[in-house]
Amino acid sequence: MKPLRNVQALGMSCIMALLVLGVSLPLMVVVPQAEAATGLTGSGSSFAGPEVLQWTTDTAKPPYSLDVGYTPTSSGEGRFDFGSNPPTVDFAVSDIPYQSKAFDTQQPTFPFIYLPVTAGGLSFMYHLNGLPSGTKLQLSSYSVCAVMTGGVKTWNDPIIAADNPGVSLPSTAVHPVIRSDLAGTNFVFQEYCIHEQPALWKAFVTSSAVTQYPGQVNDLSATEPRSDWPLFGGSILASGSATAADDVAAANNDGYITAVETAYAIQRNYPVASVKNASGQYTQPGPLNVASALAYATQNADGTHNLNFDGQGKYVYNPSTYSYLLTPTKGWSSAKGNVMSQFVNYALTLGQQHATEIGYASLGLSLEQYGVNAIKASVPGAVALTSAEQGAYQCGDLTPAEVQAGATGPTCGVTNPNSTTTPGKAASGAGTSTTSGTAGSVQSSASGGQGTTSSSLQSGGVGADPSVALTGSPTPLPTTGINPFPIALSGGFLFVVGWSMRRRIQARLR
Repeated sequence: MKPLRNVQALGMSCIMALLVLGVSLPLMVVVPQAEAATGLTGSGSSFAGPEVLQWTTDTAKPPYSLDVGYTPTSSGEGRFDFGSNPPTVDFAVSDIPYQSKAFDTQQPTFPFIYLPVTAGGLSFMYHLNGLPSGTKLQLSSYSVCAVMTGGVKTWNDPIIAADNPGVSLPSTAVHPVIRSDLAGTNFVFQEYCIHEQPALWKAFVTSSAVTQYPGQVNDLSATEPRSDWPLFGGSILASGSATAADDVAAANNDGYITAVETAYAIQRNYPVASVKNASGQYTQPGPLNVASALAYATQNADGTHNLNFDGQGKYVYNPSTYSYLLTPTKGWSSAKGNVMSQFVNYALTLGQQHATEIGYASLGLSLEQYGVNAIKASVPGAVALTSAEQGAYQCGDLTPAEVQAGATGPTCGVTNPNSTTTPGKAASGAGTSTTSGTAGSVQSSASGGQGTTSSSLQSGGVGADPSVALTGSPTPLPTTGINPFPIALSGGFLFVVGWSMRRRIQARLR
């Protein structure tokens, strides 16, 4: 009888195990593993870096809770990452549009749009210990272009003294820190010098003492700006705005000067020069002065701008410029488009309200609406503005007439006639002329150069997986998405229950 009883006990154990399994397994199968939130990766302009990074921090918090990463490298690097085949980032930020293919990185093969997102002044951050206390260094277009091309060797040079009458200038040596990467700031600064001081710039680029970085196209131009700054004796190389600013701010680097967005000087508590404008006023690159300068910029059909350095008005600061976010339109998932839409909606509304706190100017109503409308019209998965965002639009734009009259803010309801709220056509890889109708040149990858002194060079790229950069999240297979831990736990539980019940039944039958 005992073998029979053992068989009966084993059968009862199996029945109980199957009953428990039949109840628990369906419950485990229908509970999928939580899907990871859709994220975006971007790279590009270090000029725009502080503001874009502020937006990524802000939108990582509720109610947005977005996963948007941005690496501030350079405009050229961002355009290269975005235009490579396949792209290694979801979006880029650049201070200039793609230039003609002979001089630029590979351009995207997919449709995309330019969105103006930041407005900033190219400021001249300096470290000069010998200035009298409370004195702010003043520079004209001639003196600043001469300083940054090696034409001025000491800070008490007559060229600088002419801009600073009555100021006792130190005889400290001038140490210009130039960007060694393919930077939008280089392009805009060259454009400024070409427009303001064409003879000086021509003499500089045709000098036998000037060279370019190895591997670049060696196409120095007296009339068209480029994204690489020519090398010259005594120049100090830095990759990225942050490194250039750090070089100037270093304790022992007296006499250093560089061209960076104002935010970098504010972060390091260092002064920037007042620059003489077309009205003869020396102005600082504050939010009002940058907005006053950009009131004269005219918008192109693709959303980019032609800068105008001749704008009249006592508050105008030049050189000032925009940075643009480059985002795909067709060809990527609505999930990623949804994240991009939320990010841009914040950046162009609530984000603009904080621009002045970190060294930028607000874009103004026309460009805020332009970007929001362009995303809504062109990007799959785009969402409408929230009520908070809708209420955060600027009330209007500064217009050239207001700037000439010395206005310190826009008249609500008035828009800039040089801008449009109608989105332009998506770009398709064609070269686009940027400021003052000129086309510049940049190369497919940044490379280091040689100078008298070399600061550390930062590496570019963000390491995004190119196979998923623009395709969205993959759809899980029907049999995936199950967490193995509950199954393992249930299996162990069933084994223990079956073994215990078998022992108990056997004990009763003995």
